[in-house]
Order: sequence, then C-alpha cells, then structure tokens
Amino acid sequence: MMNEEELPQAHKNFTRHFTATFYEDESCEFAPFGSDEGWDTLQEAAEYRNELNSGSTVADVLEITEAPISGEWGKTPSAEEWYEDATFIVAAAFTLLRLTGQIDEAGRVRALEALDILIEFFGDEPELLQQKEDLQSWKS
Repeated sequence: MMNEEELPQAHKNFTRHFTATFYEDESCEFAPFGSDEGWDTLQEAAEYRNELNSGSTVADVLEITEAPISGEWGKTPSAEEWYEDATFIVAAAFTLLRLTGQIDEAGRVRALEALDILIEFFGDEPELLQQKEDLQSWKS
C-alpha cells in the first residue's frame, strides 16, 4: 500500500529528464503535484499504476481520475475560462510521465497548450516556464 503522504516512485525516464527540484515538491503551488488538483490526480492514478502502460494516454489518466474537465477548448482558449481545466490537464500529463515514463503526443501537445493557459493566467511563474521547457524538449 502506498503512503499518500509521499510522492509515488517516479519512472527512471521521468527522473532523468525532469530534474528541477520542484518536480519532487508537493508544497509548491505551481509544481505539477503541488496543487490540490495535481496531488489528487497523482495519488488517484497511482492506485491504478499497474493498469497504466506504454500505450496509456493523458486522456486515460483524466478518465481514471474522473477529472472534472469541460472538454476541448477552441483555437483561442481564454485563460480566465480554462485555467481550472488546464490545471488538471497538466497534472494528468505529468502524472502519466511520472508513473509510466512516457506521454502520448496528443497529450503532450494538449499539456503544452494548458501550460500556456496557466502562464497567461498566473504570469511567468518559474515553475510553469520550466515545465513548458521540459515538456517541449521531451523525446518519446
């Protein structure tokens, strides 16, 4: 049984690529697992870790965790309207990466869009900018 007070063990691909200390920080609000949404997404998905594999997607994580997202945003998503959905999408993307060491391309693109929304809404927070840079440089 996993201790819910700690982050679940990260896949080696995750720890090799995502090296900033905030990726292990559950108290930094702008870290993937520091917000309540990020923490809950990771903890809930970790319960299904053995069902997640190299073919799993960000959409699968959103479904498993029953994330309350509204759906697809249009070509010019408003940060004010979509920042809550964006928070869950980023959390699901980094959860998938942490647990499986991979991410589907559609999920990666959606997570990058979500990070843009969060950056527009919250400003140039260093953790958000670093997540975007790290996700952009991720090689499948």
